[in-house]
Amino acid sequence: MVTVATIGLCLSALLVGGAAIFVLLHLGNHRELRTLRRVRPVPIASWGRGRVAVEARTEFGPAGRQTGPVSGADCAWYHVRLLREPSRRSSDDSHDVLLDITAPGRPAITDSSGRVPVDPGRLEHPLHSDPAATESTRIVYRRSDPVPLPAVVPPDIVEGLRRSETLELTEVRLPRGVEVFALGRATADGLVPSYFTTRTRAEAIAARIDDLGLGRRLIVGFGLCGVLLAGGSLLLLRILP
Repeated sequence: MVTVATIGLCLSALLVGGAAIFVLLHLGNHRELRTLRRVRPVPIASWGRGRVAVEARTEFGPAGRQTGPVSGADCAWYHVRLLREPSRRSSDDSHDVLLDITAPGRPAITDSSGRVPVDPGRLEHPLHSDPAATESTRIVYRRSDPVPLPAVVPPDIVEGLRRSETLELTEVRLPRGVEVFALGRATADGLVPSYFTTRTRAEAIAARIDDLGLGRRLIVGFGLCGVLLAGGSLLLLRILP
């Protein structure tokens, strides 16, 4: 019985710890909701410097129309990476980056009032769970399972591939004409986005409200179960001879 009580205490600690993690997530969602409500979309032409929001669509940037080297698709921006796994350099690295190509210019967004370039640094790896405006193409190549590779991959890389190694080619691209909600900081070089999603502002706010409701239920559920389990385990320990 002592073993059972001890296991119960361990489980209760895990449940309470889980509740604490959900509290942190809940606070983050609350801050995001407050920001989304406070910063309202305004026309691009009226922007100054600082935090701004807009509902717009993606457009070609100053460099014009781009073509994805892997997909061949027209787009406003792309980023291509070729990885080799496992790494040949050391046991500490999981892969080698053999190719890293980015579009020569920034993409842009536009509304009826104007156009502004967008820093693409956060387009590939959004900080939030909202649907991304980007599309991706991924190709995996093995000597045992060869597939056609685009011309962007140098032939010597394929020829030098060992049987135990894998090539992973990924293209992330931003299509033109995608309706987006963007929130970030307007600078002299354009918009540095913190949100960039295909959701509208209203949809993004509704999603945060749903997340807050779920978070509250999880916090209460995990916390209450943890406390009750801890209480029961401590009571069992006290009554044991």
